[in-house]
Amino acid sequence: MLVLNQVGLVVDRRDAQWVRYRIQPDLPLHLRVLLAAALVEEVMA
Repeated sequence: MLVLNQVGLVVDRRDAQWVRYRIQPDLPLHLRVLLAAALVEEVMA
């Protein structure tokens, strides 16, 4: 996730010892959908 954050595809929020990431809301819809699909696939693998 660090690389995705560095290139601006996700944003992070610190919550005590946790870092919570979400897809950058300013991305065009087609990129958000593509990134979401790739992240789900990575988690399911």
